[in-house]
Amino acid sequence: MKTSKSDHLSPPGSTRDPATGGISLSKAGWRRAIRAAIAALDPGERSAQERSLIAAFPDLPGFAAAETVLLYVTAFPEELETRQFVAGAFDAGKQVLCPRVDRAARQLRLHALGHAETDLMPGVLGIPEPRADRPEVSPEAVDWVLVPGLGFDERGYRLGRGAGHYDRLLARLRPDAVCWALCLGCQLVPQLPVEPHDLPLNGITAPDRAVRGARPRLDQSARTSTAGGRA
Repeated sequence: MKTSKSDHLSPPGSTRDPATGGISLSKAGWRRAIRAAIAALDPGERSAQERSLIAAFPDLPGFAAAETVLLYVTAFPEELETRQFVAGAFDAGKQVLCPRVDRAARQLRLHALGHAETDLMPGVLGIPEPRADRPEVSPEAVDWVLVPGLGFDERGYRLGRGAGHYDRLLARLRPDAVCWALCLGCQLVPQLPVEPHDLPLNGITAPDRAVRGARPRLDQSARTSTAGGRA
């Protein structure tokens, strides 16, 4: 399957990084470039890539063994449709969590879903999130996370939308919690700019390949796992 490469993401004013041969952009520049690349995808090509990613979801590393999984619900046109992932996790007997934005605390709170159709409501920026009365679960109870992002790189780093909510959440997870992402081909680039608070994922799956990040590998996690518990 053909995919858009980072070489296509060259807005005016961008330069080549002599150390990597890649495009040198700020985070804001990468956000603009990746949004433009997604918007420029042929609808048929995007649909084909999304079907490939949907098929890959149940076999993502760590998902089958996880008991408590954190998923996000689609809210932006650049994102994959994830409600079927929520349904699939319920069918697999997982405890399914979704995040709710706590604006006062500037963090994500995690709540268990009982039924996706009735337990979600529009939250900040219209993003579907759990009702506040759903049971709250500690980040330390999470075994596996599907992490959203506008872009990702071959080292496992992600580019969010700038609010920092997931950066702060990833730092609160157990070291053995598996953090994975799914993305279109044009969202996976050689190297994104990284700041001290940025944390890599375990891996990213695109339609044509998967890359491993610098979080502990699954075999290492098995030796350092701690009890997750339920909240």
